[in-house]
Amino acid sequence: MRSFSELVMTQRACRRFDPDAEVTDEDIATMVRHAVHAPSAENKQPWEFVVVRSAEVRHTFGAMMREVWALGGAEYVKANASPFVAADVTDGIAGGGLDTAPVLIVVCADLDKVLEVWAAASIYPATQNLLLAAASLGHGSCLTTGLTTAFADKVRELLALPATLLPMAGVYVGRPAKPLAAPRREPAEQHMHRERFGCAWVS
Repeated sequence: MRSFSELVMTQRACRRFDPDAEVTDEDIATMVRHAVHAPSAENKQPWEFVVVRSAEVRHTFGAMMREVWALGGAEYVKANASPFVAADVTDGIAGGGLDTAPVLIVVCADLDKVLEVWAAASIYPATQNLLLAAASLGHGSCLTTGLTTAFADKVRELLALPATLLPMAGVYVGRPAKPLAAPRREPAEQHMHRERFGCAWVS
């Protein structure tokens, strides 16, 4: 088992997976058990996790992502991301890399338990725990919000979600098709301020 520090420092998005590698139900249950130990607004625990293995449904979601890509997503990513990230995202969406993940976990907020304005404060910490748990088990993962943002109604329809469940994230999970490079991050000190904004952090 890798240390927590190593997991945090090395976890990164994976957008192409080994289609022959299995993600067991036991591993998925372990990931979700870690996810539900995240903090949540008023400890309401408003999360629901829909685990999608159906190739047909996953490919439908992939086609929806490619629709958004064609309608302007590609131009946005190429204009705002580094060439390295843009190429990786292009392969994941237009190249079908995300479709190779054997599992997609759709993370939803139960709006009967929490107001929508507070939903993100509960759902995204849980999703981060899920990503780290996947890495601890040797799986790659990729958090996406484009699918749930642009196609919430279609996601509801395909997954039979009640109106009170708001889909907020899709997490693709599987064994990476190749070893993942280290994540690229700016030094933390570059974003730290002492006492007030603009006062450089000097240790």
